[in-house]
Amino acid sequence: MTAPINLSMAPIHGITDAVYRQAFAQCFSGFDRAVAPFIQPRQGKPLRSGDLRQLAPENNRDLRTIPQLLTNHAETFSAALKELHGLGYDEVNWNMGCPYPTVADRGRGAGLMPHPDRIDSILGQVLNGSPVKLSVKLRLGYNSPDEFIPVIEVLNRYPLSEVILHPRTAAQMYEGALDLERARHAMSICRHPFIFNGEIRTTEGFQDLRNQFGDAAGWMIGRGAMACPCLPAMLKGSEFPSAENRLIQLRKFHELLFEGNRQWQSGMSHLMDRMFEQWEYLSMSFADPHRVQRRIIKSRNLGQYYDAVGWCFEQELVEKLQSDKGTEAQS
Repeated sequence: MTAPINLSMAPIHGITDAVYRQAFAQCFSGFDRAVAPFIQPRQGKPLRSGDLRQLAPENNRDLRTIPQLLTNHAETFSAALKELHGLGYDEVNWNMGCPYPTVADRGRGAGLMPHPDRIDSILGQVLNGSPVKLSVKLRLGYNSPDEFIPVIEVLNRYPLSEVILHPRTAAQMYEGALDLERARHAMSICRHPFIFNGEIRTTEGFQDLRNQFGDAAGWMIGRGAMACPCLPAMLKGSEFPSAENRLIQLRKFHELLFEGNRQWQSGMSHLMDRMFEQWEYLSMSFADPHRVQRRIIKSRNLGQYYDAVGWCFEQELVEKLQSDKGTEAQS
């Protein structure tokens, strides 16, 4: 018997910030919660004001949000947990999956995966009297796809709330095959609630994963939902909305993103840069996403941007979700 569908919004830097999470929750349904993009606590210093603003309760009312920390220093980790608890958070996620070399090569994110003893030491110090629950997000490994085995053996010794797995190595980044065989093995040896993360883009593909990971406690979706915001609701049984209804939703979504970012970003240049990033995914709702995105990024001022947005919303939308063809899965 498969478990109920519990969906989490994945943390994507530059996209799923507080403005995005609030706007999404006001326009679309399906997500039960979000994990915020990671923040990097500093040794001996409080969390940055910008990070605190992103996680302030008043900026996260519409979708339950779990902060994520990127660190490999136990004392700094513990101090950040206490500070986040002071904001009202009862759960925090530890990032052991970030694959980018600037992070992983310094022994943070996925760079921790080859070092189960260090993970053990950090957890032993951090969870001793921690005021919040802790979950972990990880990959199969840094270079080797079997590094997860001793890591999960360590994780099993601690009272974690859940383990989120993206079944690729850091070396793969976000390319190449998902290793479903190793993901199944990871779930079988993990004593904590197991969350699957990776390449959930269509209802058909999701159902196939549910057939293989029926005991999963939940699912984390990132780029699939950014490209098709109605996907989370569809995974829970909703129909693909009509073009008219999708256009209404997209217009409102864009309006909330634009107005929210206008309040958060300093100056027109930063505002437009952020909206260009958002349109990388908004454009995927249209039949010709490349043409839509090209029209947007040609804007050099707000007047041109308004004109481009008006033109985009007159274009044809996609008729249905794209198929899973081309998505590699190694099973």
